[in-house]
Amino acid sequence: MSDDEIKRLHEATVTVLQEWIERLREESGDGLPEKVTAFRPEIAVHGKYREPCPECGSPVQRIVYASNEANYCSTCQTEGKLLADRALSKLLKGNWPKSLEEMEERRAQAQT
Repeated sequence: MSDDEIKRLHEATVTVLQEWIERLREESGDGLPEKVTAFRPEIAVHGKYREPCPECGSPVQRIVYASNEANYCSTCQTEGKLLADRALSKLLKGNWPKSLEEMEERRAQAQT
C-alpha cells in the first residue's frame, strides 16, 4: 500500500468517525445513547451484504472470519477488486473471482 493510499484511508477513517461521534452526541444529548447498535439504517454498507451500495448501486460484498463479518463496496472502496474471504478463497484457490464482474458472471452461469 502506498503512502498516498495510507493517507487517504486514514483521512477517510477520521472523517467518518468524527461524523458518527457528532451524530451520536446530537442524538443522545447530555445522556448516554439508549440504543447502541452497529446496524443502523444510516450506515452505508455495514450489515447490508448483497444490498446495493447507496453510492454506486453495486452489491455489497463481505468477508467472513470466524463469527465476524466485514462488509464493503468493491466498486467504491477497493477499485473493483474483490477481497478474499479466507474460508472461500482457500476452498476455491485459483478459482476465486478477482472482480465483481467476474463473480457476477460466475453466479449467472451457475443459475443457468
